Amino acid sequence: MKEVGLFDYFIGSLTVLPWAIVIWKAYQPKKGWQEILGILLALFFGWLSTDLILRLHPILWPETDFMPKKKVSMLTQTAHLAFIQAGIMEETFKIFFIMILSLLLGYDKKTKLFSPAVVLFGAFVAMGFSFIENTHYIAREPEEKKLDLFFARTIHSSNIHLLINLCFSMFLLKSNTKPDKTMKKLYIGFGFVLAVWQHGVVDFLLIPGSTIGLWIATSMFVGIWVWVVNDWRKYVYFVERKTLIPASEYSSQSIL
Repeated sequence: MKEVGLFDYFIGSLTVLPWAIVIWKAYQPKKGWQEILGILLALFFGWLSTDLILRLHPILWPETDFMPKKKVSMLTQTAHLAFIQAGIMEETFKIFFIMILSLLLGYDKKTKLFSPAVVLFGAFVAMGFSFIENTHYIAREPEEKKLDLFFARTIHSSNIHLLINLCFSMFLLKSNTKPDKTMKKLYIGFGFVLAVWQHGVVDFLLIPGSTIGLWIATSMFVGIWVWVVNDWRKYVYFVERKTLIPASEYSSQSIL
């Protein structure tokens, strides 16, 4: 395998830079030391997630064979890659670190509410993950194909990692509407299951490389973006950093 150099890391960083700027500019509440520290830690944890997964993959799945076998169809193998190796494994690591940051730097123990800052933590864990993952993919690609892969990783891979983890972060904020502790945990658990499902479905569509799969996945991106932007306006844009909306004042209809 080709060694990853400094230039590869520079190119990899460009695949997430546009999304980082968008999130930074879109976040309206004041950014204090907790938010800045959280962002830096999120980037580190995103990198750590990727590194751990890259080390575990050869141990858990020594060989990834895309050729159909006697008893294992191409469909089954694609589903395993999409939902198990990518969906469950990647989202478990990322969301684990998002939860750690959110509980340490974005949770008020007195009011039992999550701060809007959790969207920053979710977004930058995703970008730290995408940065390293994209760097490794681009580094091992032949020179003549690097540019195409750069755009593909920027538009699709970085995008979907960001969207999935923003969705999960929104579920943390939505859990503020649930006064019961058990319901809060169930709601956050559902956010994790949804993240795995979103990741698995998108990868299942993109792995075969078909045009129809690409178009369906792109339409999903658009749909999730609409969802995220809508929730962002409701749970982040209109909420000041130190003045969280009490659970009783949330709209009873804002479940999803």
